[in-house]
Formats: sequence, C-alpha cells, structure tokens
Amino acid sequence: MTKDLLKTLEAMRPDTGADRLWPQHGLATERARIVATTSTPTAPAVRPRRVGAVALTAALFAVGAIGACAAATGLMPKAFTDHYYFWRDLPGPGETAVDPAAAERIASIPGPDGRVFSVFVARGAGSQRCLAAVFESAASAADAGPSEFTDLGGRCRQGPEGSGEFSFGDGAGVMVAEYGAGADGEELPTAFTYDAVAGAAVRAELRMSTGQVLPTVLADGSFYGWFPTPAAGSPRPVLTGYAPDGTVVGSIEI
Repeated sequence: MTKDLLKTLEAMRPDTGADRLWPQHGLATERARIVATTSTPTAPAVRPRRVGAVALTAALFAVGAIGACAAATGLMPKAFTDHYYFWRDLPGPGETAVDPAAAERIASIPGPDGRVFSVFVARGAGSQRCLAAVFESAASAADAGPSEFTDLGGRCRQGPEGSGEFSFGDGAGVMVAEYGAGADGEELPTAFTYDAVAGAAVRAELRMSTGQVLPTVLADGSFYGWFPTPAAGSPRPVLTGYAPDGTVVGSIEI
C-alpha cells in the first residue's frame, strides 16, 4: 500500500469510460448546472444580532433600577449617618445601639426660606429609638434623607411610645434654630424650634401674634415645630392641641 495520496486517489478514480454512457447533450447540461451552483456560492443567511442589543438594554435598565431602588429603599446619605454617629454608642444603662442609616422621615412641614422642617426617627433593639429634627431643602425632602441640613436637636429614649402620664404641653422647650445678621451687623436669632408633650392631643398648631398659623409634626408622643423670631415686644406664640373630635385639649405659650 502506497502512502502517496495522489496515487491512492488515481487508483480510486472510476473508469473514465463511464463518461461515454452519458449522452453528449445531457453531459454538457449537467456540467453547466454544476458550474452554476458551485462557482458563485451564496452566503448563508444570517439572523440579525439583536442579542447583544437586548443584553445592553437590560443592563442599562438594571443600572437605572438599582439607582431607583436605592432611593426607594431608604439609603441615608453619609452626611446624615456621620453626623448622628453617636446613636451607635449610647452610654446610658440598658441602652442599645441605634443605626442612623435606619432613620425614617416621620413627616415634613414648610420651613423658613423655602426649606422644610423634618423629623426623623431610627429604631434599635426593643423599644430603643432616636429622633432628630432638621431643616433641609425641599429637594432633599423627596429623597430618603438630606446631605445638607441644619441640626435642630433630638433625643434618644426607651420605653413605651406616647405621652404616658404627661399632659398636653408638659416639658415644652424652645431653642434657637438659626442666627442672622441684624441691622447693626450683630448676630440675632431668626428662627426658633420647640417641642412639647402631646398628651391626649392628636393635632396641634402654633399661632403667631400676627395671626400666622404654623403646622406641627407629631412624633414619639410630642409635637415638634419651628417659628420665626417674633417682633420685639410682641406676645409669645401659642400652641394649641386638639383631640380626635376637634375639641381643644389645651393651649400653652411657647
């Protein structure tokens, strides 16, 4: 057996005499058909490559969904969690850590200069919770939390929520929220913030001596709010609480 492929192919070639069995016109026709079908091959049909485009679209949608989900699931800005870092290490006996990243906005009301007044509450183990009141922009009020804000104070506590044995207005406190330059350049208070026990009241409003009425936020058994600095010599604002049926529970000066 030879290893020469050419000689092997020659040996396998049929007898050339078989060509004489084809009619001449049939042989020419068949050769023309073979040449026509083999000399100009046709490219196979190719389906449009849409898989990559679909995958890219899905990836872009997923990225957008992640951003939307981050806002919807309440991811607090680092500025907020860094500011209230001490909630994680409460020193009181029996107190447990509270993660500021778990804070939720209880409510917002209109604030000064186009901003809003908001109250946030974060909960830890058991009945432990921490609360913070802030001024923030109207834009950030639409997000989970603010990146820029004015800290208006807060508290951390345990125990049952609500007012307990206290009555409306008990423990009311007022503090300066912001300062601004006066006529002679002296720094003067421009806004105050306050809180007062709710007692049996479910709604409250603060009435200024000018007749302006400001809303409040009810959170963890107390009413929270703010008011602009009253004119010198004017009466103090009055906080009035209302029962579920609309009757007045009580009124106090703030």
